[in-house]
Amino acid sequence: MTHLPRVNHVGISVADLDAARTFWIDGLGALEHGAFSWPVGTTPADDSLATSGTAADVVLLRTDAAFMELFAFSSPTPQRRDPRRPGVVSLAWAVEDLALARSRALAHGASMGEQAHHVRCPDGTDVHLVLAGEGPTGLVAVQVQVEAAAEFPYGDVAGPVVLDVVGGALAPDATGGSNVDLGVNHICLDVDDAHAARAAGQVGGRVRWHHEVTESSGGIAAVCYGTTHDGVLVELLESRTEQAFFSRTRLGCP
Repeated sequence: MTHLPRVNHVGISVADLDAARTFWIDGLGALEHGAFSWPVGTTPADDSLATSGTAADVVLLRTDAAFMELFAFSSPTPQRRDPRRPGVVSLAWAVEDLALARSRALAHGASMGEQAHHVRCPDGTDVHLVLAGEGPTGLVAVQVQVEAAAEFPYGDVAGPVVLDVVGGALAPDATGGSNVDLGVNHICLDVDDAHAARAAGQVGGRVRWHHEVTESSGGIAAVCYGTTHDGVLVELLESRTEQAFFSRTRLGCP
């Protein structure tokens, strides 16, 4: 398999963009990295999400070791995500002071989590607060739940953001739902060569790619979206120069 060095970002579908910004920025300390939007009829966006008629406003964030995207979809209308569906079920967020971080998160839109040092973001995603120590702050781990953990094709991604794959989800087609539903809707992985990584993902039918590799930003980046055989939406991102928008050089802990 083409080397997959690390998680680049996660995309989160949110019901209220202002509330989500308040939680992630004011509550947990993420930094704003930009914004964009697209209207209904934008074919590349529909192809990427394998969903027709999409439209959204997007806010981009960064932390020490990874980026994030907040999508507020105006079309189609997002629904609450079934927690039994395959996909991201929890994020780990490193902080310098657990009690202070939990208090700030709750004051900026979070609800109580089911375990100690866990909170839920306004859109329902579980966030596990952990001590940063000497490491990066912000997003440091992504937990993915699929039907059978050993079969997930990207379970060997290295850090600094840990990709933790667990079993227990229902079969990919058992709960329905859409790629715009609230919660984390995709994981983006840095790759050395998007074309080679796409070809590798086709072996054994592990990933159904939604489109060919698309070049962006004048050719300084290349992307491809697909759905793994176990039902997780993934994006492959090749950043060819330090000027690429999601290049690791733009992070505090590259």
